[in-house]
Amino acid sequence: MSSESLNVKITVDTEIKDPNGMKESINRQESGSYTRKGQLHLIKYNEQMDEVGVVQTTLIITDDRVTLKREGPIKLHQVFKIGSKTESVYRHPYGQFRMETTTHRMEYFKGEGNRSGKIFLKYDVSLNDDEPRKHILHLAFHEEDA
Repeated sequence: MSSESLNVKITVDTEIKDPNGMKESINRQESGSYTRKGQLHLIKYNEQMDEVGVVQTTLIITDDRVTLKREGPIKLHQVFKIGSKTESVYRHPYGQFRMETTTHRMEYFKGEGNRSGKIFLKYDVSLNDDEPRKHILHLAFHEEDA
């Protein structure tokens, strides 16, 4: 299986809406890597999160799902699959939460020559059986200039 890896610039825009309609937006730009191994696409980057420190984030993209893994002070293995409810455990310095994710829309666009791409996810998350919060995530990446 051939493998290709690039240094990339990553932009992540997330919008979260709670059951009362209150919105929160999170926007970040990071440097990371993109690796393609056959039909498997990996995007890796470190996030500096307020109060907890650096979290290593990996997105694994396949034909029918996207998996978000976080390692460090926050630990998470969240799976996005259209038409499925997936469960995971969200481990945070303030506690451990059961997380249920329902994915409504999932798109992955590859740029020319696999040098860039975009991910769009629309999903609901419920922590410990609370009312779900609606999430929209846009992630874009492109090869860093040499």
